[in-house]
Amino acid sequence: MAFYKELLTLCTFEENEIADQKQRIERAFEILGLGREDMERTEARIKKYYAIELLGVRKAIGLWLRELFDLVLAKEEGKNVIYFGYPPPISIGYIIKHATKPGNDYYIGCPEALLCQVLGQFFDKLTPVLERGESQGFPPGHAMCGLLQVRSGALEMGIIPVPDLAIGGSFYCDMGPKADELMHYRYGHHVEYLDSTMDSPWGSWPDYDPEKIKFLAAQINKLFKTLKDKFGIEITDDIYEEGIVGLMQYFMAVYELNQHLLADPCPLSFTDAGLLLNLGGCNTGVSIEEGPEAVQILSKEVAKRVEEGYGVVPKGAPTVLTNIPSFADPAFNTLINEVGLAVPLTAFLLPPPETPPPPYPFTTLAEKLAERFISGSIFPGAYGAIKFFAEGLKSTKVDGVIYNYQLNCRPCVCKSKLCKEYIDNETGLPMLLLEMDIYDNRNYSVSSLRTRLEAFSEMLLAKKAEENKGII
Repeated sequence: MAFYKELLTLCTFEENEIADQKQRIERAFEILGLGREDMERTEARIKKYYAIELLGVRKAIGLWLRELFDLVLAKEEGKNVIYFGYPPPISIGYIIKHATKPGNDYYIGCPEALLCQVLGQFFDKLTPVLERGESQGFPPGHAMCGLLQVRSGALEMGIIPVPDLAIGGSFYCDMGPKADELMHYRYGHHVEYLDSTMDSPWGSWPDYDPEKIKFLAAQINKLFKTLKDKFGIEITDDIYEEGIVGLMQYFMAVYELNQHLLADPCPLSFTDAGLLLNLGGCNTGVSIEEGPEAVQILSKEVAKRVEEGYGVVPKGAPTVLTNIPSFADPAFNTLINEVGLAVPLTAFLLPPPETPPPPYPFTTLAEKLAERFISGSIFPGAYGAIKFFAEGLKSTKVDGVIYNYQLNCRPCVCKSKLCKEYIDNETGLPMLLLEMDIYDNRNYSVSSLRTRLEAFSEMLLAKKAEENKGII
């Protein structure tokens, strides 16, 4: 029996699929440097951290693995390779994939996020990639983002192919384009930068300077021209709208599942739920094609758990919204439930607040995309992101907020304490600022995080008991 068969079977690979894909599976594991012992250890980790009794969970893990195989084999299988960074700009990766002509094979994705999930959470083999990245111009102790270290290290190790095009930009993080430029000089691939202004005056959101829209729109048009000239890919209004419909099928399935997570007791662990948040955001291939079905299966399984009263924490446990799950470390994600906290939501699933329509006549596709990008979610700058966060919290029912962030991310660090103060004034919700690293588990101690999370959990329990006493 092949050394990987038991693991892949656990992750919903069919026997005939394993047989038919034997050569490419073994070639992928060869490139990744993964052997028999890795399969056994990974199988044990998956059984430890994930609810493998749920078919939807196992299908989601299987989709992550299939995406990894497609990534590492892309160039050998004759595909054009396009990378985008994290967080992904304006869903551009999936839109490009949707615009490719049938028969023109492309791999389009965010490789560093994919590697964090699979090599980090599943195989526990991310550290060598991070260390190689540190030796290639991203030294430790210099506030370098782990994602940038992962992409650089993976390129240097030959784990991922050199892309034909990388899409970067300073729309969120100023380190991203600097890293892209360094890798461009080292490996020679083309980089298209989507530059933008990263911040705005405090108190201005949802208003903005229309010149920001025009500037970013010009950057997007520059990318569209490169795609057409280099690959013959043309992005039109119709292509964009069709593509968004396809992408939203995945996220609508996630939102449907999320409604079940609001039950008391919470029926699904934070670790299992975290499998799905980036599956459709970082990948554009089989995850989008088969992801909605996997999420729908899981949604039905979780609905049954709700009917049976099953919970991963006791009924009445405090509920918290977290900023984001760890990409690389299931031990942290599991820890939040272990200390008795339910996690029905993350910041990315908050309902968007109502915003006024744009006061300016943006007519071109690039301008419309730029306006959506700058006016929503985490991208309007510190004040806009905090306000967006606070307004979303007002429409949810949680007992507290865990704002976990990586110490080497300037956008997260710079607004963290402002966010805590603003949320406290606007909502009165207790917020725990949790300094860690969602890409690199070497930068924190799980035991020290446990101490802080246990104290926060006890405080929320005491607060709930006091509130219930007042109701009685």
